Amino acid sequence: MSTEHKGDIWVIRIQGELTRNEEQPFFQVYPWLNQTEDTKYILFDMTGLQYINSAGISLLIRFVREAQQRQHSSFAFGVSPHYQKIFRIVGLTAYMELFPDEYSAMETLNARSSFEQ
Repeated sequence: MSTEHKGDIWVIRIQGELTRNEEQPFFQVYPWLNQTEDTKYILFDMTGLQYINSAGISLLIRFVREAQQRQHSSFAFGVSPHYQKIFRIVGLTAYMELFPDEYSAMETLNARSSFEQ
């Protein structure tokens, strides 16, 4: 997992698997998010995600809900059709909007950010 700060957007790039084993590195991202006052959006890059199990989905839901409590909106791109379906079934899409690619996500979030200022 890697992160990148782009203005008021934190991009979290998930590579490989998201399972219970990734809980500690996944939640180590939070101190970085709270250090910047201008963070509005968390954008998950899931193009490198190869596998996510129920524990990984639970981690993602927990992270997104905690982010929401801290006034950060969550989004994702690069989610395979299979995982899109699962995310809808478990209700994750109620907390996290999905985009087909990074360009679409960044354009939309930058437009929202400009509108909100």
